[in-house]
Order: sequence, then C-alpha cells, then structure tokens
Amino acid sequence: MAHEKVRDLPTKSAGLQTSGVIRTDELYTLSEIKLRLGVSNATLRTARRAGLRVYYKHKHAFIYGRDWIDYIVKSLERTSA
Repeated sequence: MAHEKVRDLPTKSAGLQTSGVIRTDELYTLSEIKLRLGVSNATLRTARRAGLRVYYKHKHAFIYGRDWIDYIVKSLERTSA
C-alpha cells in the first residue's frame, strides 16, 4: 500500500467535470470518488453498507479503484441473477 498514489483533483468550482474514470491501481479520497463519478453521499453510504471497503489513515477515508470496480461488478451480478 505504500506505493499507491493519492492525488488531489480540482473541485467542481474550478471547472472539473465528472469523468467517470476510475483506475484499479489508484487510491481515491471519498470526495474524489464522488466528484469523478458524480455520486452522492447517500450513494457512497449505501455502497459502504453493502460491503465497499474503505481504508482510513490519519482520519481520512480512501477507496482503492479496484475495490470500487469490484463492488459495482458484484452489485450487477446480484441484480441480474
């Protein structure tokens, strides 16, 4: 985990549009996930309750891109079964 990237993105007020792109090899803050994907606090809360792994370090919460993608794939499998 020591080699994972943590990057800050500009806020929406700085003109960043949601890109929807999450890389499996990167670590994201909850704010960055919300910004990139255009999801709400409620969506993240629901995802966390449904098993999305969140990592905490120094009172900050992070999500691995691969964990988000795994969560989405598993959710799709449950709804299509």
